[in-house]
Amino acid sequence: MQTIFKDEAIVLRKSPVGSFDLSITVYTKQIGKENIYIPKGQLLKSSIITASEPFNWFKGVFKLIKGKLYLQEIETFQNLAIPISQNLDRFETAFSINKIFHKYVIFPDEKFFILLKKTLYYLSTTDKPEMIKLNFLAKFILLSGIYPELERCQICKTKIRNSNLGTISVEKAGTICTNCTIKKEYSKEIYPYIKSLKNINFQSLNRLNIPKKQKQQTEKFFYEYINYNV
Repeated sequence: MQTIFKDEAIVLRKSPVGSFDLSITVYTKQIGKENIYIPKGQLLKSSIITASEPFNWFKGVFKLIKGKLYLQEIETFQNLAIPISQNLDRFETAFSINKIFHKYVIFPDEKFFILLKKTLYYLSTTDKPEMIKLNFLAKFILLSGIYPELERCQICKTKIRNSNLGTISVEKAGTICTNCTIKKEYSKEIYPYIKSLKNINFQSLNRLNIPKKQKQQTEKFFYEYINYNV
């Protein structure tokens, strides 16, 4: 029994199989992450050869046969791979974002699909890829339902202000006041940026000015937080 349906997909990975065929890993809007085997997909006359590049988005007709996904037709696609690959910082950012997404997003979720689609779109046009990465990491954590608690101390529940903020803890998943701080994990210098990134959208990122040192620390915090809590 087979099911034919239309869906959107984002290409996460692409691998040659033998001399002629292709295997691509995609994240689709409806059924999530799947591998698709494409016979003769490496041949230049194949309609899939451009659309199947990593970071590209496409809309197509799919067949699901005995739990395996097949691509029947591509209706339209957006080539984000070219503008991303033309800039080394963009390419490295896209690669690291795809790596996080591929590793941690296991189940289908339309909100994660939209996040990745928006991230790659804005990344393809930006001259500040590091800000796109920070916003992706923040929204990834937020959609996972585990954004750090920033309003109260995670130990004594005291309301957090700048004057009594001791540290931001990965293990405790939020802020710790000065009275409860035993060891410094992350400086309170990154606190306002973690707070701002929770709600800011991609269009407004240019309004957020983060110094280089705090930018690096914020990124380090988000990566460690994801590895520990997701």
